Amino acid sequence: MIKTCVENSGLIRLSLFLCIMQLGCIDPVAPEFQFEDDLTIIEGQASSTVGSSFINIQRTSNEFGIYRNIFQEGAIVTFDNLDSGESVTLREQIDTYVTPDDFAVATGETWELNVTLTDGSTYKSLPETVIAPVPFDDISATFEKELFFREDSGKFVPGHSIAVSFNEPVADKNYYLWRFRSFEKLILCKVCDNSIFRNGDCERNPPPPAVLPVGVPRRAPYYTYGCETPCWTIRYNESIEILDDKFTNGTFVEEYPAANIPLYTNENIVVSLEQISLSFDAYQYYRRLQDIIDNNGNFDAPPPAAVIGNVFNVNDDKEMVLGRFTAASNTVKSIFIERTDILDDEVDPPPIFSFETDPPIGNPISFAPCIESRFRTGTEPEGWIGN
Repeated sequence: MIKTCVENSGLIRLSLFLCIMQLGCIDPVAPEFQFEDDLTIIEGQASSTVGSSFINIQRTSNEFGIYRNIFQEGAIVTFDNLDSGESVTLREQIDTYVTPDDFAVATGETWELNVTLTDGSTYKSLPETVIAPVPFDDISATFEKELFFREDSGKFVPGHSIAVSFNEPVADKNYYLWRFRSFEKLILCKVCDNSIFRNGDCERNPPPPAVLPVGVPRRAPYYTYGCETPCWTIRYNESIEILDDKFTNGTFVEEYPAANIPLYTNENIVVSLEQISLSFDAYQYYRRLQDIIDNNGNFDAPPPAAVIGNVFNVNDDKEMVLGRFTAASNTVKSIFIERTDILDDEVDPPPIFSFETDPPIGNPISFAPCIESRFRTGTEPEGWIGN
């Protein structure tokens, strides 16, 4: 689970980034930290790309010395168009809130976020006007055996560096954020620890008999279940990639590093990269988050400013709300990367198959459904090659 860290001198620091990017928190040295309990984190975007809009709502918690960010269930979440009066209700889906399948914002529209939690707390964002996107011309991938150093493993991990090329407009001041979704074919759709897959979920094994009958194998510590239908796992950024056009204005930007894709598995992969046009305020927010990560391993560096976004409590202006709502347009390109011939160690290898042979309950089941979510889909991604 995510550990939330808050630095004494600057209130909220690394916790928000770790919540957004779903990373672990590793202290490279032993500085003094304190944990801030019961803080609200609201983070997400309304995107011009269908399927990319979401809102995450969490509260920090310290129970019995365990630091967690707890997803807030049952919230009423809407995106509201201040120009047309349209209100779009988001639905809850596996620890996040997502828009209807066909939702997308358009350049020039102004949107705001409204959230009501089950305890009655009401939050709103400042209005966000969607800026025209800057298209990119090319996307490329280069494999690197030491792509970046990962704190949780304590070593460099292999993977692909994704680069983009584009003409930077001379007339406007531009700020960019790059986000990706990667798609890998899943073989296993369910893994049940000390349980078996029945009635759509993992059901706990009954207590075993004191003496096993002759020829009956012991139950495995876990069982795996293949996907009933084609299915892809979806992954997202582990870092923040941004650019201010201060030194590139009006030039051709060639092969700018926009994303790092670790070698999670040796399965082939499609990377769908978004080049997002940000407002100045949004860029400043993401730059502060990036500074936090850059300074995390060097506590001699001056602490970055506290990460305050554009979301506030309607009835309590003293509550500090972490996170940001961003309404943004983007351009998207996909690239298919063959990885089956790469022999380097996988970052997130799948478990070894363990199929039911003599199930403790009912008839054996070998497959599980591909459940649609923000992290899994049965729809073949654009750019996919092969079966």
